[in-house]
Amino acid sequence: MEVYKYNFNLGTKTTKERGKSMKLKSIITAGFLSAGILFAAPAWAEYPEKPITLVCWSSAGSGHDLMARMIAKVGEKYIGQPMVVLNKSGGSGKVAMSYVLNQKTDGYVVMTNTRSMTTSLRGASAGLSADDFKFVSRVVRDPFLITVAQDSPFNDIGDLVAYAKKNPGVLTVGGYETKSVDESLIQDLEAAAGIDLNYIPYKGGKEPVVAVLGGHIEVAIANPSEMMTNFKAGSLKVLALASDSRFAPFESVQTLSEQGYEVVTEHWRGVMAAGNVPDNVVATLNDMLAKVVVDPEFVTFMENANMYNGYMESEKFTGLVKKQSAM
Repeated sequence: MEVYKYNFNLGTKTTKERGKSMKLKSIITAGFLSAGILFAAPAWAEYPEKPITLVCWSSAGSGHDLMARMIAKVGEKYIGQPMVVLNKSGGSGKVAMSYVLNQKTDGYVVMTNTRSMTTSLRGASAGLSADDFKFVSRVVRDPFLITVAQDSPFNDIGDLVAYAKKNPGVLTVGGYETKSVDESLIQDLEAAAGIDLNYIPYKGGKEPVVAVLGGHIEVAIANPSEMMTNFKAGSLKVLALASDSRFAPFESVQTLSEQGYEVVTEHWRGVMAAGNVPDNVVATLNDMLAKVVVDPEFVTFMENANMYNGYMESEKFTGLVKKQSAM
């Protein structure tokens, strides 16, 4: 260890010693200044410190809306702040997506998303891209089914196909929006069965069911959560399931594949945020959703709505959305 030597006769250090002393003093002074700045700087608040708005791009009462509201209800106890659902329907999700992209990218306005919206994320021609967003988590998977009023002359998909072949372009089938998974399901069925149907788009997932019950259309594409109440009341019957296997309470109904038409269409729902939202915010939201999907209240909700746990973390979910958006 080097020891400073003072010239006691002059009461000063030598030139070399003085230089070392000044250097040490500068280091100490800089250290105190840095510490002062450090202690004086305000601490960044941890996310979240205020309520979060969860935008839903479907109308109130749809399966998508019901899921969003349950996420908000259950998620509050894991995120530590209130969560408020805001419906922004229209444009196959574009209205909601544009709204979210025009808010501050601090994670306090995020949105639910679905398989249907991937058609709106196809680059320049769509005006939106998957790169404009960060995909937090997939939450549930939700099968499709084909339903009609209880007094319909159709009892299975074979009856529907036979009628459609004799009356091309006449049979009205309602589903959610255009360029949606609902419309894709109808297009796949048309191709597989060699028929031409009249697809009628609606703004909300439950609206086609209401239209069938009102006699405005003949067939509806729906998720179980959108038609279960009317089905249990005996107002609806199911012609086919668009899943790869049967599920409760429709065990007696055959899938499209079982009826000779190789059509399987699965819906999913999740949560996404604007692309500039910080990664730590995405991680916090993902952690919340991982807890939500196994929460007993949310599990009961899924069972009652005939949805099932489709949790997928951010990285894998991003890959899935980008793949489906490119189709």
